[in-house]
Amino acid sequence: MFSDTITVTINAVAKNLVRINQDGYSSEYFLRETDGEFRLRLRNTSRTDKDRSVKVDRHNLELIHEVYGAAGAPSTFRKAYVVFENDAGDALTTSAKTTVGTLAFLTEANVTKMLNWES
Repeated sequence: MFSDTITVTINAVAKNLVRINQDGYSSEYFLRETDGEFRLRLRNTSRTDKDRSVKVDRHNLELIHEVYGAAGAPSTFRKAYVVFENDAGDALTTSAKTTVGTLAFLTEANVTKMLNWES
């Protein structure tokens, strides 16, 4: 189980989110600041791949950053999420290495390229 607080570092600033919900295989963390708020959700589910008749474990992390609108302007929302799946019974270390390798590709430079619609 993850701890009661999770730290996410954004632009070299540590954001300490506190767990506000835990139910079964998911949890939610929250931080409210003067100008906005952060929500982090962790979820774990299983499903059966109909084409292969194999049980698949699905893991999801979602971070939402809401920047409050000033003087009646609407809020701005930013969302980032990651989903990784593995066949149930697959070696966890191998699945972890594939996921970590994928995440390592998401450098700030590569994310900026994607935000500029490069592919």
